[in-house]
Amino acid sequence: AWGGLYRSVTAARMDVDDLELLATVGAGVSLAHRSAMQSSLPLLRRNYKLSAVRAWGKLSGRTGDYLIASGIRSSWSEDKIFFFCADGVSWAQLPVLSDDESAACAAITGGLEGDIAHVLQGELREEHLLVYMVQQIESDAAVAPTGALVLHPSGGAVPNPAFAGTPEAGGWVALGRRKPLDPLRSASENRADFLMPAEDTLPKGGLVSRVDPATGATILRSLVWPGFFAFSKGARYGYFYCGDGAKNADVALMLS
Repeated sequence: AWGGLYRSVTAARMDVDDLELLATVGAGVSLAHRSAMQSSLPLLRRNYKLSAVRAWGKLSGRTGDYLIASGIRSSWSEDKIFFFCADGVSWAQLPVLSDDESAACAAITGGLEGDIAHVLQGELREEHLLVYMVQQIESDAAVAPTGALVLHPSGGAVPNPAFAGTPEAGGWVALGRRKPLDPLRSASENRADFLMPAEDTLPKGGLVSRVDPATGATILRSLVWPGFFAFSKGARYGYFYCGDGAKNADVALMLS
């Protein structure tokens, strides 16, 4: 039963068309790129045998931009793989970083060039910095509406087939932050409530929520990662990043 529900729900989530809900805040892609991704992302999902593939964001470089897609294997909260391209069609998988590569990328102060083969230093290339930025944003900012995901018995986070949306004042959970299991709660309670509230993982006031009068969608904006937006409208939800990969290190001072 779990497997059947999982397959039926994931087929409907994170459609490229959902990006229209973020158009009013300037986060999205061109109509040409959106049309290309509507055809290419299902092929990417099939070729890599993934549970789902979704449009993740667009990172800007000095001479060109990178479109990013995320591939979901068995869990919607972790263990994702990422792809990049410039045209919405010719996707390539980003590498998995070693600890040394991550540390080297963390020390880079400049932004992206726009050339994936650009050498930063030694063996470190732009593709390493690109995936480092994506992983940092995903780890810190990725969210879902409260109740949208449940914990599968196998341990992965999967879409909740009973989720029909949250009230306007409904909360958000951080996909990269799990709660410890509570031995005083039932297994079903632990499966339903297993992610930390997003507001508890960032400086107070680091997330700003409003209802878009044009679409009726609830839009969540991150002040920590400018350019990161999440949306929720009924059973539709998702997130998208559109920026240069820079983190706002002064957000705590801004909000104090």
